[in-house]
Amino acid sequence: CVRPPLWPTTACGLRRGSLVVKVVLRVGDWWAGWSQRVRGEAILVLLSRLANVGAGTVFVLLTARHLGPTGRGEIAIAFTLAWATTNVADLGTSTSGRINLLMSDSGITARDVLSLTVVLIPLQAVLAVSAVALLSLTSLHLSRDFGVAVVALSVATMMFNSAVSLVYGLRRYGDVLATEAGLAVFQIVVLAGLLWTDRLTTTSAVIGMTVGPVLGAVRLVQVSGTLRRGGPVRDTSPWRTLILDGLSPMAGSISLFLALRLDRIVLAVVAGTRSLGLFTVALAVPETLRVLPKAVGQVVADRGRSGIDSVATARRHTRLFVVGHGVVLAGAAAVGWILLPVVFGEGFTDARDVLVIVTAAEAVLAIHFMHQALLVGFGRPKGIGLPQVVGAVVMVVLVLVMIPTWGIQGAAWASLLGYTALAGTSTVWTNRELRRIKA
Repeated sequence: CVRPPLWPTTACGLRRGSLVVKVVLRVGDWWAGWSQRVRGEAILVLLSRLANVGAGTVFVLLTARHLGPTGRGEIAIAFTLAWATTNVADLGTSTSGRINLLMSDSGITARDVLSLTVVLIPLQAVLAVSAVALLSLTSLHLSRDFGVAVVALSVATMMFNSAVSLVYGLRRYGDVLATEAGLAVFQIVVLAGLLWTDRLTTTSAVIGMTVGPVLGAVRLVQVSGTLRRGGPVRDTSPWRTLILDGLSPMAGSISLFLALRLDRIVLAVVAGTRSLGLFTVALAVPETLRVLPKAVGQVVADRGRSGIDSVATARRHTRLFVVGHGVVLAGAAAVGWILLPVVFGEGFTDARDVLVIVTAAEAVLAIHFMHQALLVGFGRPKGIGLPQVVGAVVMVVLVLVMIPTWGIQGAAWASLLGYTALAGTSTVWTNRELRRIKA
């Protein structure tokens, strides 16, 4: 009995030829066909990301209401450092590994990707310790316990991010969905337990969000079957290919981090963690919906890299999505304006001052994500990072000039102007690369 994806194992134990078996096989055939279409794959990826975002939204809501703007700002710093060090420590191999696994003619295996990730984890720990130490020298003065929690969160973030990329490279979207859903439930239960026992602090909140990704990474590696395929890795020559192919994506990831997250560090240092807490709550509305372009963009990229969709088909999907996403963001901004102080508390009312600006910036950013998806799907890996580098340079200049002068308003307008430069560069560069393919 061949079990369809995500179909219960018990279905294979039913008596062959029975009506139930016929129904099971018929539904299984429908599911297998639907789940391999662009809409089906996009929905599976979207659901897994929604599970992650759902847990994150509950996390932001509870910590904001319980710890206030200052505590919310400190937690934002922890996650910012975790992603900053992850973008450097994995050397872009999470992206290059997924791309190589999707290519049928690539000699890279899942074991090659996993073994290299394990080797790079100590580098992540060292980078996290260094980042915490440097930031502690500023006016923030992070405590020792909080710093240790940030280091642990950084390592967990890299482990889970690499494991997800590995399984996505095998196009096992259902496995990621199941893991993300279980992880979301686990994290919400842990957070609720901390709140119920009156132990919810910035440090305990970060630790609570660290355990889940570690368990999720272990689970994803198990379901991928990578550990069952042979003994220890003896040939490390594929690591060179993964690292070289990952350099441009790594530059792009670092640049994208600077474009999307540098403002948080600068705002915290210049204006304090309270201003950062207000800013991150304003961003919670549009950033929750960022799951949409990331999910659709990933499926578009994977289908293009696998040779399923043509350039014209992928372009059509991205254009339709950008328009629809803009409409959704406009509605979210209107609802968020009304509900933001009600949901997060009166202490966050001032966050409405920048809500419309950051939502407009998010709509522009979606254009960049869609063009990056086209570059991953049809362009050369070495061309992925350049638009992000150019956009990041513009964003860094805007952040360093506007935030010290105008504070939270400067951060919001820097986002809008910087994302516009990022999207414009991505559009020009992607069109250039795709013309080369057609030629």
